[in-house]
Amino acid sequence: MERLNLDKVKLMAAAATLAMFAGTACAQLKVYGDLNKAFLYGYDGQNSASVFIDNNYDPSKVGFMVSKHLDKCVTFGGVAELEMVPNNSRLVSQLENTNVFTNTVFVRKLDAWMTGGMWGKLSIGLGDAASWGITDMSFAGTNRTSLGVVVANTAGGMFFAVDGSRATLTDPTVNRVFNSLNGVGDIDDYTGLFVQKNRVRYDTADWCGLTASVSYGNVAHRLANFETVDNNVLDTEQYTDVAVRYMQDFCDFKVGAGVAWAYFTRDGLTSEVEPVLLGATRGEEVWSGSVAAEHKPTGINAAFAAGTKRKMVPALSHYSMWYVQLGKQFCLTHYGKTNVAIDYFQGKNSRVNGDKSKTYSLGVTQDLNKINSALYAAVRNYKYDDVPGVNYHDVFAATVGVKINFAACL
Repeated sequence: MERLNLDKVKLMAAAATLAMFAGTACAQLKVYGDLNKAFLYGYDGQNSASVFIDNNYDPSKVGFMVSKHLDKCVTFGGVAELEMVPNNSRLVSQLENTNVFTNTVFVRKLDAWMTGGMWGKLSIGLGDAASWGITDMSFAGTNRTSLGVVVANTAGGMFFAVDGSRATLTDPTVNRVFNSLNGVGDIDDYTGLFVQKNRVRYDTADWCGLTASVSYGNVAHRLANFETVDNNVLDTEQYTDVAVRYMQDFCDFKVGAGVAWAYFTRDGLTSEVEPVLLGATRGEEVWSGSVAAEHKPTGINAAFAAGTKRKMVPALSHYSMWYVQLGKQFCLTHYGKTNVAIDYFQGKNSRVNGDKSKTYSLGVTQDLNKINSALYAAVRNYKYDDVPGVNYHDVFAATVGVKINFAACL
C-alpha cells in the first residue's frame, strides 16, 4: 500500500482509465466499499486503552471497478481502491490512543487486468500477490469482523509490559510477535499497514475447483532495530510467489485448501542501514497454507493453517506458526446467520530464538442480510513467553463493532 499523496500520478491515471471505460458502450462500472468501526478495550496488566478504531480484519474502504468485453472470451478491466483507516486496530495502543500515520487515505489497489476464459487472468499494477490470503481459508463467517487467522488485527498495536513495570515504546507489540504468514503483502509488523507494491500476476482458469497463481513484484519492509515505528525508513525487496488453491462442494460438505511458496531478495539490505541485519546472507523464504471444511446442514466448520519462514540471518532460527479455528453457524433470528467461533494460535522464534507466542479468542458475528451488514464482538488474550531474561504480562483485548457494506452498479 502507498500513501495517496505519494502516488497522485498513478491515481489520476487510474481515474482516467475508469472514466474511459465508463464512457464506453457496454462497459460496466461498480462502486463498492465498507465501513468497519469498533470500540477496543485493551489491558496489559498495568495500563489499559479504551478507544474507537477502524477494524483491520476488513478496513474501511471504497473502490471503483470497471470491465468491458472485447468479445465473448476476452474481458478487460481495472480497479482503483482507497483505504481509510483512522485509528487502525493494528496501531493504536495503551500508550498511543491515536495514531497519526493512519489519519489519511491510502491507495490499496491500482490494477488493470485481462481475462481470456480458459486462458486465465493476467493482472498488472498495485494489487494482491498470488499468495495473499493463503492461511485465511475459513467458513466461520467471522474472518472479516471478529476472529480470523490474522490474530494481530484485534489489537496489534498493544505493547507487552514487562512484569513489575508499565509498558514503554521500546517493548514489543502484538504486531511484532504474531505473524500469520498470510502471503506476500501481509501486514507490516511495525506499522500495521499493507506493504504490497506493483506486481504482475497470472491466475489459471478454474479446473474443477483447482486454480494456480504466480506473481512477481515489489514489497516494502520496515527497517528498524527497535520496537517504535520509524515511518521514514523503508526497504523495497523483490519477490516471487506461487500459490495453489482448491474449493469444492461434496454432498453436505464444503471444502477449501491452499498452499503457497514465496521468496524475497535482499535488495538494499546493508549493515550501514540496519545493524540488526548484520549477517544477512540470504533472502527470506516462506511456506504457508490452510485447509477449511464446513458441514452445511449443521453449520459446523473448522479450519487449520500453518507456515514457516526462513529468516535472512542464518543465526536466527526459522519462524513457525500454526492456527486452528472451530465455528458454528446458527439461525437464531430472521435477520441473518449468527456466527460463533473460537480459535488458538501458536508461534515460535518471532523475535529471538526460542520465544513463543500464543493467543486464543472467542468471536461472534451477527449478519444483517437486509442491509448487507453485520454486528460483532470478540475477546482475545495474547501471551508472549520464553524470552531470555524477560517476563511479559499477557495482553487482553475486547472489541464490539459494526460493519456496513455497500455496492452499486452504474
